[in-house]
Amino acid sequence: MSMSLAMRCKLAARNVLKNRRRSLVTVLSVAIGFLALSLFEGYFTYVYRILKDQAIVGERLGHLTVVRRGFFDQGTLDPEKFQLDAAALELVTRTVREVPGVKLVSPRLAVSGLVSNGTTSHIFIGEAISAEDQIALRGAEYAYLPGKLAPGQDDAVVIGQKMAKIMGLQQGSDGVLMASTLSGMVNAVDFRVGEVANTGSMGTDDKFALLPLALARKLYGSDGADRVVVLLDSVESIPAVKPVLLEKLKAAGFDAEIKEWSELSVYYTQVKGLFDMMYLFIMVVVVMVAMTSVVNTMTMAIAERTREIGTLRAIGMRSMTIKSLFVIEGVIIVFVGSLAGMALSYAIGAGINLAEITYSPPDSSEQAALVIELLFNNMFGSLFTLSVLAAVASYFPARHATQKTIVGALGHV
Repeated sequence: MSMSLAMRCKLAARNVLKNRRRSLVTVLSVAIGFLALSLFEGYFTYVYRILKDQAIVGERLGHLTVVRRGFFDQGTLDPEKFQLDAAALELVTRTVREVPGVKLVSPRLAVSGLVSNGTTSHIFIGEAISAEDQIALRGAEYAYLPGKLAPGQDDAVVIGQKMAKIMGLQQGSDGVLMASTLSGMVNAVDFRVGEVANTGSMGTDDKFALLPLALARKLYGSDGADRVVVLLDSVESIPAVKPVLLEKLKAAGFDAEIKEWSELSVYYTQVKGLFDMMYLFIMVVVVMVAMTSVVNTMTMAIAERTREIGTLRAIGMRSMTIKSLFVIEGVIIVFVGSLAGMALSYAIGAGINLAEITYSPPDSSEQAALVIELLFNNMFGSLFTLSVLAAVASYFPARHATQKTIVGALGHV
């Protein structure tokens, strides 16, 4: 006896409604599991996006960083060897700008040394960038962020809020920066505090300094940079642009090494790795609870309808058709539960966002917002995955029931 898919779905839906209480309990367990999974995923999605923007814009890493090969391994030991002089810098910037998809080419210089207010000294670590490049890197979306260099003011330095407090400096204060030049000589330059800004990290706020590139070159006695940061049209274009850049730089005679922003942002990599593991653990627990509930519901339903199964087989219905009825029944229960969980996720997620809850993340000197960023594609993926697992979970109890003989099924008590 054959049966259309529409008829099978109709019969499965009737069986779900036939045991309303049991089906409702299973639907609720699936809905709560889906809700927990979606809220955690929505929170992680928001955190990943913020951390990515923080690395690309806040840490000024751009999308790609071009250096001489070996810079990342030995650059701190012999900075002069891996320095890009004026000629090499011009070659690299010209070659990179010719590649389609490149939006910004920004020379950088890592800086470190001592900062003095005239009476006491304190270490500083940071980097140098031109004010124009910083503005272009931030764009209109992040133009409001603190820590901005002022175009045309080559002596104005941005320092961390805690360092300013330690040194007794404020906006407009004068000071002296001291460092070793590339040739090993000690050099000093005067500077003015252009802005005091919180870096957002307790580990760097007491020593951070952002210098105009011209001032850093004067301090280090250099006319070049130690690396070139490249901003592309979008993050998605990195896999296509990176090999092209390497090929063109090699053809131009420059032995380059290129790293992506995610390789250089240690904080992003560590946090994402931790959150990925947490999400995997949560997902496994939710799936186990939901599938156990489905298996329990289907096992009880099959046990109660064993004689019905025997009757259907006696009148000619194939075992595969009977199995499919129970599989569809399990999928309907999980599908309805997932839809309910999706609706709850949107409602509760919106409530959490409106509540404007804040918390203190690890190693952060500022409060962060608790935001749930729900993406339909992610939620649909969870719904599809749970539905497939429900089909698998429903199949095995149905398979066990249909293995009984017709006489045995009819005589089941």
